[in-house]
Parts: sequence; C-alpha cells; structure tokens
Amino acid sequence: MKNTKRFITLAFSLSLFLVTNNTAFAQAPCKAKQIAAGCKANIKKPFKYDSYAVNEFTFDAKPHEIEVQFTAFQGQKYKIVFCSNGFDEAVTMNIFDKSNKIKNNRHKLWDSSNGIDSDFWSFEPAKSGNYFIEYELPKSKDGKIKKGCVVMLVGYTESE
Repeated sequence: MKNTKRFITLAFSLSLFLVTNNTAFAQAPCKAKQIAAGCKANIKKPFKYDSYAVNEFTFDAKPHEIEVQFTAFQGQKYKIVFCSNGFDEAVTMNIFDKSNKIKNNRHKLWDSSNGIDSDFWSFEPAKSGNYFIEYELPKSKDGKIKKGCVVMLVGYTESE
C-alpha cells in the first residue's frame, strides 16, 4: 500500500512537471521552498501534505494565459493549496474540467475569487480525473518584465 502511494505521488509530480510549460528553476526570484513552508499549515487533517509544484510566470507588456493539468487519482481525496508572493499583479486562476483546446461542454469548476486573499487559494477536487488550471496573467503593472510564481501544494487522504 505504501509503495502504491509513493508511485501515485511520483506519477502525479511527474505529470505536473511535464505539463507545466512555464516552470523554471534556474531563475530564482521565486522562493518556492519558503512559500511552501509558509503555506504547508493550510493542509489540515484529515489531509496529509504530499508535495508541491511551482509555476513560474513572466509578466511583460501584454496579458496572457497559461494552462497546466492536475490529475486526481481514484481512491484518493485531494486538497490543493495555491500560494504566491513577490509580485503585485493580480493573477486569476480558474479550474476547468477540460483543456482550453476543447471549447464544447467545458465547465468552470472553481475560480480564485474563492480565495482568502490575493496570495492564498484552496481547491478540493470532487472526483478523480483530470483538472485544468488556467492562470490569467495581466500585463506588468510598471511595464518592466519580471517574474512571479504560484506554488501548488498537494494534500491527500484515502477516500471514504
């Protein structure tokens, strides 16, 4: 059972890494470990903290969207906590049941207006399957190109 959980965690982490097209670790304005450590307390029992993924963005002269995929595996319940800091731009997040490449019958399941403040949001997927997180990035407030990031923490528990 423990090996199955580790495999699921590894598969999840790998899938996030592969589909996150703007994740970068070489440029360091994003202090992901510090953000994750400060946000980890928001994953409360019955959920257990598992891992985090980093989505790093570039704010420039025009707004744009970035989509990443999250897979919720059967037999697990998840709590996804999004945390950020270090930028003034108002990033909007929406979670859909289908990719933005599919226009028909695409439903918004959640948006960041459900957050506590501009640096913390929480989402619990209702069932197993693929979820598509869409980040709407505004243009840079001061016109300068700069980096920012959102750290996505994953908590899980066994389904009842």
